[in-house]
Amino acid sequence: MARAPIGEGHLKYIVWYPLALLLAVLALLIWFKGSPQLGQSASDSVTVLSESATGQWLKLPATGVEGRLSSRYVTASEERRARVLQNLSEFRAAYKQLAPFIEIRAAAGLESRQRLAQRLGSELSHYGLGRALTGESRAPQDGERAALILYGSRGNAEMIRGLLAALSPYLAGEVLVQFDEAMRSDRLELYLLGEPGFTGDGVAVFSNK
Repeated sequence: MARAPIGEGHLKYIVWYPLALLLAVLALLIWFKGSPQLGQSASDSVTVLSESATGQWLKLPATGVEGRLSSRYVTASEERRARVLQNLSEFRAAYKQLAPFIEIRAAAGLESRQRLAQRLGSELSHYGLGRALTGESRAPQDGERAALILYGSRGNAEMIRGLLAALSPYLAGEVLVQFDEAMRSDRLELYLLGEPGFTGDGVAVFSNK
């Protein structure tokens, strides 16, 4: 029995269906590679510079913004704020069971540093992740040149990098992480000690002197 000839309409389906399927697979692969939750951890954007028995030196991603920095406080752009809020939403979801809480403290004597602490605390409080507090800071245990110090337990090293990655649209520079095993596993403390310079869209750049 002779087979019926393939019509022009059926031929189009035969040609275009595999092509459409291939394009869908490629799009999925591209999305998977770019996703911080499914592809690579968002904490990978924070670089470990060195490590000791008491802590780590971490480097936040570069701002991607060129030009002179302002010593005056600069309000963050809406684009950067949206990125931070999205990052914190994903951070909260990733550590939902642990329910971390972060306290932000700024050394006295500089209005721009205090306002930055309030900005960070406000965004964290939006998701119940933390707050900004006033008060004296701890003294660093591993060097005196740290402009940013974060305290937490060693077991939370990955979570610490995840938090810093989430806040990186607002911050740039190096961070001294001090491990404190006396702290609760769901608690972190971030201290702003250096003098920040601000980009035009509100990124606070800290340098260690």
